[in-house]
Amino acid sequence: MITLGLLCLLNLVARAQTAGLAFEPTSWSAVLEKARQTHRPIFVYAYAPGCHFCHEMEKSTFQDPAAAAYYNNTFVAFKVNIEVDTAFTRRYDIASFPTYLYLDEAGSPLHRSGGSKPAADFVADARAAFAPETAFYGLQRHYQSGNRTPDLLYRYSRALNFPTRREVPQAQVVAEYLTTQSAEQLRSEQNLRYIFAQYTPQTNQFFLTHQDDFAPWFSTQERQRKAQQALRSLASEAGEQPGNQAFQELQQLIKTSFADTAQANLLATITFLEMRRDWVGYARATRRYSQLPDPNTNMLLTTAKYVYYFGKEQGPARQQQAVAAVLDVMPVLLKQERNYENLLLHAKLLQQAHRPTTARVTAQAALKEAQLQKESGKDALELLKVINASAKKRVSIKPRG
Repeated sequence: MITLGLLCLLNLVARAQTAGLAFEPTSWSAVLEKARQTHRPIFVYAYAPGCHFCHEMEKSTFQDPAAAAYYNNTFVAFKVNIEVDTAFTRRYDIASFPTYLYLDEAGSPLHRSGGSKPAADFVADARAAFAPETAFYGLQRHYQSGNRTPDLLYRYSRALNFPTRREVPQAQVVAEYLTTQSAEQLRSEQNLRYIFAQYTPQTNQFFLTHQDDFAPWFSTQERQRKAQQALRSLASEAGEQPGNQAFQELQQLIKTSFADTAQANLLATITFLEMRRDWVGYARATRRYSQLPDPNTNMLLTTAKYVYYFGKEQGPARQQQAVAAVLDVMPVLLKQERNYENLLLHAKLLQQAHRPTTARVTAQAALKEAQLQKESGKDALELLKVINASAKKRVSIKPRG
């Protein structure tokens, strides 16, 4: 009976260990030693505590039984906080998070990837580390040695989705590849799918001017979404350039590439002004956009957050103008997505606009919503304290007759 009990306990422990991706609770030097002794490659998960996509991966993909089993059976896994271990970040040239590094048993880099992704793609990343045609650092060495064949450029540019700080820009390699293709070759299924997956200035321009060519391979919804993403990417680049010429050229492109030019112009304007950090114009453009049918929830929320955090950059008067505009957006946002976070943001904006009575009511509504969502509501309570303290201060300094 004792033996049976021990076997059951060991079985439960084994299951618990394989329930999620298991990281070594040791130092980097100990991981290198274990990899050498066991002749196993190394997987490194580089994260930051405040990274949304890191938390997303930890809660979902890292817990997937198939993905966890593959990684646990294949690698010695290690996780590193890039905000703490800055030396490791510099050594392996980590430019974003989450970043996934795949190294051989001696610690030499094989492959790299990153971002939030489903379990199947996460396993595909790991398998890519062992394939010469997909392993990032092998492709990098071929490129640096002068290899510019279309096949190498195609595969290397795809691997550059998660580049390093010291790497050549992906847009450069994509442009090099596209110049090797004839006009007829560019319209092949492989190249159209390739262009659809890229977001460089050249591929964005090509997609927007050849949208009908993509119809056999992508749905109407996919093409519409891609068009908006390409438009915003070009508007972002225009906002980073001096003057307005690039933006004016984009507006001309909109006339020939979008059926709904009003919506497209507003999307481009919002992104352009965001990059220029013109928070008043940005908020006002978003206010106009919010009055269109089915405005994008994330765009409305992003504008509200940016104005709240950065609107003060242009001084108190301009801040109040930006806040006033974005307060007109909040009813639309709350109609689309009424939750604790959005109600709290609305209350904070009302406080910034010096509307304490409405801010208090909205903060109380946020607190009630937190209770419904079984959240702490701590930030709403803190905001209520600030509002009440400000009210008492105003009463105490009121002149007496």
